Amino acid sequence: MEYKEVTTSIDGAWNFSKWEWKFESIALIGRTFEAMKEHKLLGNKCPDCGTVYFLPKPFCRCLGMPDEFVEVKDTGTITTYTVTGAWGYEGITEEEGAQGEPLIFAGVQFDGADTKVVCVVEDVEPEKVGVGMRVKLKWPDKLEGAITDLSRCTPL
Repeated sequence: MEYKEVTTSIDGAWNFSKWEWKFESIALIGRTFEAMKEHKLLGNKCPDCGTVYFLPKPFCRCLGMPDEFVEVKDTGTITTYTVTGAWGYEGITEEEGAQGEPLIFAGVQFDGADTKVVCVVEDVEPEKVGVGMRVKLKWPDKLEGAITDLSRCTPL
């Protein structure tokens, strides 16, 4: 991406109420959710710049319109993460209410995609998680074809 010293602006008003991108996004993601019922991840690819979006988007950052569905693998790389829970803060004792298991939320870039999805990383200690760690999607026993099917990963 090119860095510019000056901000570019366009005069005029943008009437976003006439844009139908929300409905188009729902249809695209719906197609991906249906494929997930068969253990497949589908993203869409921009014909102009080649960016693969997972989850799919109707418009690309280059202003192209991604129109080709491509399969994305269920393995990926952690690009960012955070560990949550009161237990993680020094100085808070169990008597003060610090309890429960840690949750590790990670931005995962699945192989074949150029964008990230947020997943909970399981079956690993927080101190062993790091950027660059390879993970695999933990498919639920009962697939629902919903965003929750993508919610959990485990280390490879």
